[in-house]
Parts: sequence; C-alpha cells; structure tokens
Amino acid sequence: MLQLVAQSINQHRAMEHSLDALIAALRAGSAFTEIFPEAARLAIAHYAAEEPLLNHLARIEPAVAAKLAAQHDEALEIAARLEEAVAAGQAADALALARRFHAIAQHNIIEEERDVFPLMKR
Repeated sequence: MLQLVAQSINQHRAMEHSLDALIAALRAGSAFTEIFPEAARLAIAHYAAEEPLLNHLARIEPAVAAKLAAQHDEALEIAARLEEAVAAGQAADALALARRFHAIAQHNIIEEERDVFPLMKR
C-alpha cells in the first residue's frame, strides 16, 4: 500500500505542475485550451492508477473512498464537457469548466494528501 501512496504522490506533483500552468493561463486570459489536454490526460491516468488504493480504502473507510471516487468522476465529467464546449465554440462555458476542473482536481489532491495518505500509511 505504501508503494501505491508514493506513486500517487508522484503523480500529484505532475498534476499540480499542469494545474498550475492551467490556472496561470486562465488568470492571464491566454490560451488555456492548449494547456488543458495535458491536465486532463494526467488526471485520467492518475485516477485509473489510484483505483486499487481507493478499493483498499473502501474496506476501512467506505464513505471517504466514495467521496474521493465521486471527486474523480466529477473531474472527468467536467473534462469531457470542457472538450465538448471547446469543439462547439462555447468559449464562456469552456472557461467556466476549466476553472471548475482546476478547483476539483486540486481539491482532490489536497484531501488525499492531508486526510487519506496518512491513514493509508498506518
């Protein structure tokens, strides 16, 4: 389990780097749609890699595991809707969705590292 936690932490650092670039582009009003695909790709890969950890967590803290899985699902749903908004030329929707994606993905990282990983290390 410790190896899964370490792997997740390493993936979080890569995700945070990408999320930092995304929020910087959003704040600057620059082309966030060029940065977003990498953030989404990292999130998709990370959430898939974290499934075994969440499955283990579900045996000891089912409510916490369900909350984190819901955050993953929400981030992935937002990413899909953002891609659709970009394809449809809905700039205002894409901007709002990019901000929401950043918020939920960053919040998930914080919760996992603050609350879950210490629990999993015990």
